[in-house]
Amino acid sequence: MTRKDRTIGVVLIDGSGYRWQRTTDVDHVIAVATVTAGAVAAAGLIVGALGRPRVQRITMGPGGWVSFRGSGVPRLRGVRRPWWAHLLRARPVDH
Repeated sequence: MTRKDRTIGVVLIDGSGYRWQRTTDVDHVIAVATVTAGAVAAAGLIVGALGRPRVQRITMGPGGWVSFRGSGVPRLRGVRRPWWAHLLRARPVDH
């Protein structure tokens, strides 16, 4: 038997008579497996990104300057940084 050009089952004849045997729609199974795998992969990426710390290491420099390793560089306006702050990539705590 077919429905919308897809086989949905067959009628089998055996010693006890006729019986209906449903068939598996392979296209539907592959589509569901693909969507499920994509959803699991996307959820894994999101959980991995959210679970990762934004700052990997914090160190204190002289004069109250703090170095945040593994984070982006914030833009400071109107603050002249000493040479060692450039070297260590340090930023002040209050900014």
